Amino acid sequence: MNLWTQLRLRPRLLSAIAVGGALAALWPADLSLTTRLLLGWDFTLWIYLPLVLWMMLGHGGSVDVQRRASRLADGLPVMLMLAIGGAVASFGAIALELNTARAAHSAPAPTLIFAVATVCSSWLLLPVEFGIAYAALYHGGGKAAHGLEFPGDDGAPDYGDFLYFSITVAATSQTSDVGVSSKAMRRLVLVQALLAFAFNTGVLALTINILASLIS
Repeated sequence: MNLWTQLRLRPRLLSAIAVGGALAALWPADLSLTTRLLLGWDFTLWIYLPLVLWMMLGHGGSVDVQRRASRLADGLPVMLMLAIGGAVASFGAIALELNTARAAHSAPAPTLIFAVATVCSSWLLLPVEFGIAYAALYHGGGKAAHGLEFPGDDGAPDYGDFLYFSITVAATSQTSDVGVSSKAMRRLVLVQALLAFAFNTGVLALTINILASLIS
C-alpha cells in the first residue's frame, strides 16, 4: 500500500497536513525556512492529535478498532517511519532555533513557549501512532495469538486500552500490567521502548537547553 493510499484511509491526518501546511505558508512573518517548516509541523500536530485522540478515546469501541485495524495494517511501517522521522527532525530544528537565539543573546518568551509546545506534541505523536500500530497488529493476525493480554476484561480491547499500553511504554520504556505474548508484538514493543529511551533523553537535553536560555 503506497503512502497516498494510506493517507486517504486516515482523513484526520490528511486534513491536518493540508491545513497545517497552508497555515505555515501563509503565516505573516519574515521567518527562516527552518522556522516555517517547524511551524508547519506544529500546526499539523496541534490539529491532528486532538482529532485522533478524540477518535481513540471518544469513538474507539472494539468493533471500530477491528474495522480500522484491517484497513491500516499494510501501511503501518511507513507511517511509523514518517512519525519517527518527523519527531527527530523537529527535535533537531528546536535545538537549532534555541542555539541560534542564544548565540544572538536573545531567547524571547514566544520562542521558548514554541519550543516547549513542539517538544510536548512531538513526544505525544509517537505513542499515539504506536497505539494505532498495536491495535492493527493485535487484530491483523487472524486466528493467531493477538500478542497482547489485557487483564480483567472479557471483551475485546478498544483504542483506549492500546493507548494506555503505548503511553506506558513511552513514559517508562517498559511494559505495564499488559502481557506481551507474540514475537511480532515483542519486536514492536522493543522498537518503541528503545525510541522512548532515546526521545526521553532528548527531551531532558532540550529541557536543559531551554532552562539555559532562560538563565542567559
